Amino acid sequence: MKINLSVIVLLLVAVATSCNVERSEKYQTLLAERDSLYTEVVAAKGGFDKALTTINEIENALESVRAQENIIMMDNQEGNTNKAVSEINAIQQTLQENRNKIADLEKQLASQGAQSKALNQTVKRLKKQLEEKDTYINSLKDELQQSRQQIADLNTQVSDLNENIENLNENIDVLNVRNAAQQATIENQDAALNTVWVCIATAQVLKEKGIIKGGLFQANEINTQGFNQSQFMQSDKRELANIPLNTKKATLITTHPEGSYEIVDSDEGSKVLRIKDKDAFWSISKYLVVSIK
Repeated sequence: MKINLSVIVLLLVAVATSCNVERSEKYQTLLAERDSLYTEVVAAKGGFDKALTTINEIENALESVRAQENIIMMDNQEGNTNKAVSEINAIQQTLQENRNKIADLEKQLASQGAQSKALNQTVKRLKKQLEEKDTYINSLKDELQQSRQQIADLNTQVSDLNENIENLNENIDVLNVRNAAQQATIENQDAALNTVWVCIATAQVLKEKGIIKGGLFQANEINTQGFNQSQFMQSDKRELANIPLNTKKATLITTHPEGSYEIVDSDEGSKVLRIKDKDAFWSISKYLVVSIK
């Protein structure tokens, strides 16, 4: 109930002009009403001050939330998702605390019958800001969760790629070993295909080594019964082109196609076996036996 203080004061003045004012019942009643009104005024002022303090706390909290939002965005961009989630949880706790403060403030103002339009508008404004912040923080949290999921998916993909790379490396190592073995086999086969044996000596030496046979009335020929291969010099036919015979007379005992070679004189006057067609020369036999004098 509203009480007009000026009316009470006028009544008190009127009563005071009469005799024995202090003893009158009406005077005592007015004094009691005055004291009660004063108490209400003091209480209302105290509630108003408390409301302003609460409003300041809420506004400071909202300002702190704005600063934390920027930090969260930076952490998210830098990939510090765990830190960003922790900061979002702290903001949500702060918003809940301030929602509780507004609820308590609304109850307080309602119980005191506060009629301040500006104060009520301020409370509504803060309440709306808290709701908007809560909506924004929830959307930010959802976005952060999506970012964390994307990072987790990327980590899984990277792990799978690393595993695939390891498997490929293992396969490459196996192939390298296999290729090296094949290459060695090819080289050995190639060397075997191109290996020839050469023996150049006098007829007497060739007979002593068991490479040729013949007599006084028999031409010298290769001993087909077998001979010791160690008596020959092993060589690569691809590298043989001109073979110095170091003699002025030489005869080929082994058979080689005509036209694939020729025996010519060197500048020093000794004979040189010149192989003109390597493949044809060695096509009949891989052995070359030359009898010199």
